[in-house]
Amino acid sequence: MRPAVQASERTQTAMRSERAVAASAPESNASVIIPCRNAAGTIAAAVRTALTQSLPPLEVLVIDDESTDDSSAVATAAGARVIRCERRRNAGGARNLGMAQACGDLIAFLDADVEIDAQWLARAVAVFRSDGSVAAVGGRIINGRPGRFGDLDLYLNHSEWISGTGRWCTTFPTMAVVYRRDAIGPARFPETNYGEDTFFAHAVRARGGRIWFDPAIRIVHMHERLDARTFWSRQIDAGRQLYLTRRALKLPGKVLYRAPMLLALYPHLWIVLYRMLRRGMVVKALKLFPWLAAGETARIVGFLRARRESQRDIVMRPEGV
Repeated sequence: MRPAVQASERTQTAMRSERAVAASAPESNASVIIPCRNAAGTIAAAVRTALTQSLPPLEVLVIDDESTDDSSAVATAAGARVIRCERRRNAGGARNLGMAQACGDLIAFLDADVEIDAQWLARAVAVFRSDGSVAAVGGRIINGRPGRFGDLDLYLNHSEWISGTGRWCTTFPTMAVVYRRDAIGPARFPETNYGEDTFFAHAVRARGGRIWFDPAIRIVHMHERLDARTFWSRQIDAGRQLYLTRRALKLPGKVLYRAPMLLALYPHLWIVLYRMLRRGMVVKALKLFPWLAAGETARIVGFLRARRESQRDIVMRPEGV
């Protein structure tokens, strides 16, 4: 059977199961975990969309990673239970703390600047019930702040998840993804902001679980602080993440770790353009091309910086360490 037909049948099965779930279950046994640092401007909307799911969650936990703004107060007022980190944990460590406190059999990760589809949990539950091999369910990422830098962030960082076709994934951003707790097992996030979701997904998949992409789930990314400087900085961080994950894991693009000179061909840029063109975004791709190329240059800079830092650490490390 062709993959497209399989995806179509899986989507139809998920939709039928979703209707049955919504009709028979008053709430899902899901704990929504939202790591948060200085997100007072967006956290209320994230909490609200988590609480107003068609299949309500068991709880919504906001893990405040030493915010210096009013994030905790805003999240509490919105209806979340707030847990404050005793020290800086970064996004990965904050999610680990959330898992330790969560009561649900499903662990739903949501970012503090995301407004999630009301059918998010219902569709995830439907997929889990239709296929026991599924460990996690993600959805289609949408730019919630149209404009140059919001579009650039979407296409450079998340073009893999703008498709309208369901499929299996090797990873999925913790921007909005639901995991089965039993599939997670002992897997935990590294306490970092660089590639922690990729390392976590890889650890879960190593236990035999699979990750399903459901494009009917809309993940609306409400970026903050969008400007040229932030854009450049975010792409450097993305390049650093690419190096760290490809150095450690067997993932597409591993060849760049072994042969970094291939970065001069701008391989990721052409992949992004291909995905945009497949979605019929010809005019937008042409309009954004100079900025996409600039962003890809920043990613290469970040990759090479991380590589240089890694090599320096190896040289400076004492023998036997």
